[in-house]
Amino acid sequence: MDPGEWSQFRGPAGLGISPTENLPATWSEESVNVLWKTQIPGTGNSSPIVSHGRVFLTTSYLFGKRQARKSAIALDLDSGELLWETEIHSGYRGKRHHLNTFAAPTPVTDGRQVYVHFGDVLAALDREGQILWKNPIDPQYVEFAHYGAASSPVLTDRVVIVAQDREEVREKPGWLAAFDRQTGKEMWRTTWEDSCCSYTTPLVRRRGDREEVIFVMAGSVRAFDALTGEVLWRRGHLMDQPVASPVTEGDLLTVFSGAHTNKYGAMLRLSGSGKETRVELLWDTKRMIPQTASPLLLDGRLYTLTEQGVMACFNALSGKQLWKKRLPQGSYRSSLIAGDGKIYAVSGTGHTIVIAATEKFEMLSNNPLAEGGNASPAIVGDTILIRTESSLYRIASDDQRPAA
Repeated sequence: MDPGEWSQFRGPAGLGISPTENLPATWSEESVNVLWKTQIPGTGNSSPIVSHGRVFLTTSYLFGKRQARKSAIALDLDSGELLWETEIHSGYRGKRHHLNTFAAPTPVTDGRQVYVHFGDVLAALDREGQILWKNPIDPQYVEFAHYGAASSPVLTDRVVIVAQDREEVREKPGWLAAFDRQTGKEMWRTTWEDSCCSYTTPLVRRRGDREEVIFVMAGSVRAFDALTGEVLWRRGHLMDQPVASPVTEGDLLTVFSGAHTNKYGAMLRLSGSGKETRVELLWDTKRMIPQTASPLLLDGRLYTLTEQGVMACFNALSGKQLWKKRLPQGSYRSSLIAGDGKIYAVSGTGHTIVIAATEKFEMLSNNPLAEGGNASPAIVGDTILIRTESSLYRIASDDQRPAA
């Protein structure tokens, strides 16, 4: 695991956890450990990803009568300089949630190519911003969207996986598909007719001799064969419109849904692999359900955060609640990340609350920036990247500059 890489939504394996030490605990808008602040053109909720010294984001612009232009951008990690911007698509923008943007899915990279998804189109670019291929994977999506695209693409050994919810088409509300990483050709697609809606990002896990794609939707969590799209296992549950993405630690898998009714969370234990997988329910709950912020599974403990700012810690095996505290500074929609024994919770007002990753609650600091946002932060090396409504910050610890 390269500490200088944060290649997808929530970083290594999509779990929100970095192995880095000496991460920052305190900062402010004027502090010297803000290494740089760069204004980001347009608007977007996508999180920054980092590979080989470059930061990649997506952004969008509104113009005309309900039109949108969608772009990918790259910055230099050391200086924050904007290196390039490439327009991917322009056209009718469709509907979205008032807190969403038309550039919400986070890019993903294999170190050579960067893959960006905007709901109606999927594209691959090289590190210099040249479009290698572009696939209109769902050109009618903008006609059916209600809240807008949110699920981020993920990579397997051979394909890029995209999940899509077509909220206004009740007879075929969603699909999961795989596209060849080199050509963009669709390799398989599976649709469902029994649930609406899901905004979670899939997890890719190697179990046994194959890669599985674990995806949480309303009504069930399912695992698909990454090469064929075949459903390997399925477990039903009472969940409505899940947003928070699933996480794993060892053989544990936790799933949550709390956007509307049927608030529910479960801790599952997986054994076996493929179609022989056994799914055991260890515990479930209707309390402390995160609406949008993806949780953390770390050192045998589960950490959750509600949109209202109530954070809780549970014993992952037993479900025993170890602590519950309300964090200051408003609402929380960004997903939790962790590293160096610290957990970072970013509020919509631009404050990052740093909490000790322990069995007892300890708030280490409250760190304000000039404005808020809904993007999840990223960790690269011994620094943190935070995207606000109009800017991207790189923040280091007080006593150490970032590694070259």
